[in-house]
Amino acid sequence: MKLKTSLHIFAISGLLIFSACNETKKVSTSENEKLIAQANVLPTEEKIPSIAEILSNDIGFTKLNEMVQVTAYAKKFEEKGAYTVFAPTNGALERLSPKMLSALSNPENKEKLTSVLNYHIIPGVINKEDMIKAIKEYGGSVKLKTIGGQRLTASMKSGKIYLIDKTGNAGRLMINDIETSNGIIHTIESVMMPK
Repeated sequence: MKLKTSLHIFAISGLLIFSACNETKKVSTSENEKLIAQANVLPTEEKIPSIAEILSNDIGFTKLNEMVQVTAYAKKFEEKGAYTVFAPTNGALERLSPKMLSALSNPENKEKLTSVLNYHIIPGVINKEDMIKAIKEYGGSVKLKTIGGQRLTASMKSGKIYLIDKTGNAGRLMINDIETSNGIIHTIESVMMPK
């Protein structure tokens, strides 16, 4: 009787050990497969949008984007490059006289529109910190040469950066250092007008 019970216990123990080993093997295999699958998945890099993508997707730039689409900047702002764009918001463009806004929006006035856009673009990348440093080094204001060859004056008042055009019109920079794949954008509350 003892022999039967011992054999019976031995058989059950063997079955339990075999089952446990089998289950462990299954779990570790599936875990390994899971880990291997995860190891093959490369982390997705966050794509930095271009200037064109920011202007076309941000509702604050709908009017500016419409104007850009009429000019060669529609293509330039998609390409590689290094531009600093002082982007007038919809509110800034709405402050223009209706006659001026209509004239700039007219595709027949592409040359005039391009000269206005040129006045808002600096070659290279200039962030807020660079502007503040230059303003301090040059005694309170610094000249910025635009793509159009004209100059804007950058100065500070109450800790805010202002751009001043040739006519004396001033516009405060509102949101700074919007990073893009081909430059940087600073929003401005006024439209700078070339002489």
